[in-house]
Amino acid sequence: MRVLPQELMWKARSGQGYVDHLKQIGTEFVLGQIINLIGTSSKNNLIAMTKLFEKIAGSEGSVRHARRMRWLFETDHPHLAWWQKIIKDIDPNCRNKFLVNFFVHGYYADNQRKRANFYEKNGFYPPTVLLSSITQKCNFNCTGCWAHNYDVKEDLPIEIWKKVIDEARNQMGIHIIPVVGGEPFARPDFLDLVEQYPDCIFITFTNGSFLTDKVIQRIKKLGNVAPMFSLSGWEESTDKVRGKGTFKMVMEKMDRLREEGIFFGSSIAATRETTDEIVSDEFLKMLSDKGVLWTWGFHYVPVGENPDPSIMPTAIQREQIKQALYNARNTLPMMTVDFWGDGPEMMGCIAGGRQYIHVNAKGDVEPCTFVHLATHNIKTSTLTEALASPFMKAIRKGAPYDGNMLRPCMIVDRPWVLRGYYKKFKPYETHRGAADYLTKPEIMEQIDQYSAEVAEIMDENWKNDYFMTIFPLPGEYYHDRKILCSSKIPVGGIHGGCEKHGGCTCGKDLSALEELSKDLINV
Repeated sequence: MRVLPQELMWKARSGQGYVDHLKQIGTEFVLGQIINLIGTSSKNNLIAMTKLFEKIAGSEGSVRHARRMRWLFETDHPHLAWWQKIIKDIDPNCRNKFLVNFFVHGYYADNQRKRANFYEKNGFYPPTVLLSSITQKCNFNCTGCWAHNYDVKEDLPIEIWKKVIDEARNQMGIHIIPVVGGEPFARPDFLDLVEQYPDCIFITFTNGSFLTDKVIQRIKKLGNVAPMFSLSGWEESTDKVRGKGTFKMVMEKMDRLREEGIFFGSSIAATRETTDEIVSDEFLKMLSDKGVLWTWGFHYVPVGENPDPSIMPTAIQREQIKQALYNARNTLPMMTVDFWGDGPEMMGCIAGGRQYIHVNAKGDVEPCTFVHLATHNIKTSTLTEALASPFMKAIRKGAPYDGNMLRPCMIVDRPWVLRGYYKKFKPYETHRGAADYLTKPEIMEQIDQYSAEVAEIMDENWKNDYFMTIFPLPGEYYHDRKILCSSKIPVGGIHGGCEKHGGCTCGKDLSALEELSKDLINV
C-alpha cells in the first residue's frame, strides 16, 4: 500500500478554480445539500454525499478521501454502518453539528480554502487541529498522568482562549478542537466558550465525573461537544489507575449520553500490563455495543518528571495494538485511531503544526501533547508566530525522517531527533521535569532500547507494505489482521471474515491504486 507524497496530498486545487468556486456557491448552499443528504441513512444518499465532497474538495488529498469513502459505502464496508449509526441513533442537532463541523468545515470546505490562503501568505500550511488544555485542574490523580506536574495557579481567561480560537478558525480554517486537561468539565465556563463557536467541534477528553444531567442537557442543546471517556481497560484495570468506582461511573455516563443521542467516544491508554485486555476483541466490541462511536488508542509515553519507560507496551505489544485497532475499524461500526500505528494516514509525525498544535493551560504553544517544550506563549505572541519559529519549522521539515511512517514519533521511535531539537533550539520546559526523558541517562537508555526493538518490527512491516492508511483504498477489501487488505474479495464476505490466506498483502496488487494515483495527478 502506497502513501502519496505530502506535497501532492496538500496541494490546493485553487489553480483550477475550486477555491473560488467554494466562495461562489456559498457555505450555506453546501451545508444545505449536506444536511439534506444526511437526513436519512440511505446508502444512496451517503454515496451522493461523497460526490458532493469530491466536488468541493480543496486539495488532492481530500479528493482521494472522498473517493475512498465512496468506495467503502459502495462495498458495504462497516464505515457505512458507522455513518448510518450516527444518523439513526444521534440527536439531529448533535448529528448535524458533528458531521458538518468535522467533515465540511473542518476538512473539505472552509479548512481547505483558508489553508490555501494561509500558505500563500506565510509559506507553510497551518495545522488542521488545535489541541487545547482549557484547564489543568482535575479531581482525579491518575497514574501516569502529567497534569499535576504543571504549576498553574489559575486558568487562562476566556478572552485569551477566544483570541486563540478566533485566529485558528478565521485565519487557519481550524474547526476541529480536541480539548484536554486536567478535566475540561471542571472549568465552569468551558461550555460558555463552546457556545460561541457553533461551527467548531470540541472533542473533549473527560473522566466523566462532571457530566451531571444538567451538563448533559446543555451538551445536547449545543450539539458541538463530543465527550471522549478515558479508560484503562476493564473495571479492575481502570479503577486501579483512575480510582475505585470509575469504570462503573463511566459505563453509566455512556448509557445516559446514548439515551440522549449525544455523540461520544472513548480514549484508551495501554500499558505493558493492560495491552492484552485493551486490544481484545471483547473489550473493543463492548465499547461499540455500548454506543461508543470513536475510540482513540494511545499507549503510555514516558513524559513528565522522572517517567518510567518500563510501563510502555513492548514493541511486540505495539504491533498488537496496531493490528487490533486496524481490525476494529474495519469490522465494527466504530471509528478507531492508533496515535502511532496510523502514521501512514497522517504521512508521519503530526507535531509542530504539521497536523496539530497544543496550547497548554498556561498558554505555552507546545509542538505535541507529549512534548512539553515551547518557545512561545499565546499571552505574548500569536499562534502563527509560534508556528513560524525555527523550533516548529524544524519539526515539520524533519518528518517523516527516513520515510517509515510506522515509526513516526520523535520521542520514543527516533529519540535522537527530539534530543537534537532540544539542544539546537533550546526551548524552555513548560513544567518541572519536562525534559527528563531527554537529559537523564537512565531514562534515555531505556527509550533507546525500546526504539531499537520497535525499529526491528516496524522496518520489516514497512518494507513488506504491512500497514494501512485508515481504510482500504478503491479496489481493495479488508481481510483480517494477518492479510490486512487485498484486491481479492475475502472468502465469506466483502470485508473481513477471510477463511484462508489466499489474497495478496496490501502492497502486492496495486492496479486500482495506480489508477487512482493517475487520476489524482490529472485532476
